[in-house]
Amino acid sequence: MQQTGGRGGQLHRKLSSFGVLLLTLSCLSPVFSVYGVGSDVLLHVGTGAVGMFMCGIGVALVWAVVYAELGSAYPYAGGDYVGVGSILGPWAGFASLTVWAVTQGPTIAFLARTIAVYVGDLVPAVSSFIVTFGVLGAAVVIALLAVRTSAFVTGAFLGIEMLAVAALIGAGLWHPVRSVAGVVLHPVALGAAGTLGPVAIGAMALAGVSAAYATTGGNQAIVFGEELVAPHRHMGRVILLAGVIGALATAVPVIAVVIGASNLPAILKSQVPLSAFMSAVAGPAASRALSAGVIAAIFNALIAQIMFSARLFFSLGRDGIFHRAVNASLARVHGASGAPRVATWVVAAFGGLCCLLDTHVLIVFTSGLTVYSLGLVSLAVLVGRSRRLTGLSGYWRSPLYPLAPILGLLLALGFGIADLLDADAGRPSLLMLGVLIGAGLLWHHFVLRRRAGGWAPRVESTPRAPAV
Repeated sequence: MQQTGGRGGQLHRKLSSFGVLLLTLSCLSPVFSVYGVGSDVLLHVGTGAVGMFMCGIGVALVWAVVYAELGSAYPYAGGDYVGVGSILGPWAGFASLTVWAVTQGPTIAFLARTIAVYVGDLVPAVSSFIVTFGVLGAAVVIALLAVRTSAFVTGAFLGIEMLAVAALIGAGLWHPVRSVAGVVLHPVALGAAGTLGPVAIGAMALAGVSAAYATTGGNQAIVFGEELVAPHRHMGRVILLAGVIGALATAVPVIAVVIGASNLPAILKSQVPLSAFMSAVAGPAASRALSAGVIAAIFNALIAQIMFSARLFFSLGRDGIFHRAVNASLARVHGASGAPRVATWVVAAFGGLCCLLDTHVLIVFTSGLTVYSLGLVSLAVLVGRSRRLTGLSGYWRSPLYPLAPILGLLLALGFGIADLLDADAGRPSLLMLGVLIGAGLLWHHFVLRRRAGGWAPRVESTPRAPAV
């Protein structure tokens, strides 16, 4: 074991499976996905959104299954990179580490900026700059609390979010005006003339990729593995449950709105179709109340994302990625709260700097993340099971192996092709993240490999079946 990591404290193992589930679902933020990606898919493919989000549920299941097997065997604060690096080799772990580390600041900034947009819609006179940095500061304060307290706070916000999800579903299914089969078999969208017409195949393909991005998740649970009681036994189920709940809570509201929209052209003409739907069904006051719920949901996601990022950077310090003094600071754990406070402040500062960037730049930074992460994790599970490093007795095992990791590799390839065809965000993201991964691998080769003992992700031991 290399001796270059920071010698900080240990994270407090006090979280139950339910606590990790709350934090993970808060990271996923179904309402944010519904109002963000869901609205965009509706505007581009109309009723075709139903079929695409149904496919997204299937993609989310594959995602959750492969992550559940890896996370059960390697439930560490570093998330993906610990398992990927332990199975495929340090170089692969560092590639995974790089892509996750560089996207944390842009993700935090995008959430904070989005909150400012929604607040601005409700209170136009308020300063976007003040709201952006105000909510970022408030989220950091909550993220610095003891992890169980933070989980309780995010759980309360999550309850509000799920009420917003239920409101959309209820409004859509209260008086359905079209069938699921009909919209899947004959999708229509608003044309240039303002009338409904068939949806182009190309538009459906791009919408399918967007829907898959919106519905996938659950892997965020892994970074809380060192705070979860009996993580090898419980982590896989938490990831799978979070992935399924998140996918359904994202897809079903969009499907319900399509099924229940009596005046579909009017909904699709609005730049905020879901708000327009709620306003038409329940009145402007209900629409504004739901917008307030969306703000609460995104703020909750911001808190959870900062906590997620802080534990990742804590792991970077413990694994000795930087200079010894920096590593020691990042790996320090506050004795009373158990929070990695320095790491939390570092990711907050990173996110704050990224708030100064254009929103499109933030989207470009994060768009290609799924391709690299899903590809590496699927390959790690495929190799790990054959080498008896994952899926052992007592750990979570993906059913019908090797179906899920093979499907994961195929999906990563498909997403990669779709991103390459998207000149606006997908292609620049793949290329930029590829360059950053290359720079990370150079750091690994010329710096970390040349240290005494080399470098590898830090794990307690080689995974083996837990005692029963």
